[in-house]
Amino acid sequence: MEEKPMVRLLVAETEVDAGFYKAALEGNGIPVFVSGMAGSAFGAALDGPDEIEIIVYQKDLEASRLIIAELDAEPDEEIPAWNCMCGVEVDEGFGVCWSCGGEYDAGANSHNSDNSPD
Repeated sequence: MEEKPMVRLLVAETEVDAGFYKAALEGNGIPVFVSGMAGSAFGAALDGPDEIEIIVYQKDLEASRLIIAELDAEPDEEIPAWNCMCGVEVDEGFGVCWSCGGEYDAGANSHNSDNSPD
């Protein structure tokens, strides 16, 4: 079996950020490995800051960088809280679902729970 070289794509600041990036990359078909999230239940507050690394295959590095750059870019529009097709609610300002990596679609999500008639 041929060994594929792996590289560190980035270091995430929090486990939430790591999960967000992982879901977005995997949603685009890129296998992702996360290292450094095996601390205590209280995280860095008690254990000290660990590096949470997002690791990808070398062959996926350039595509991964493009996806991350797009995620980190300032949105052109304000994104309200919305309901993803997978059924979870995504908080205001996030254009990618934290659970499945699905992307916000203004047309499909124009009727979220915050805008429902009373």
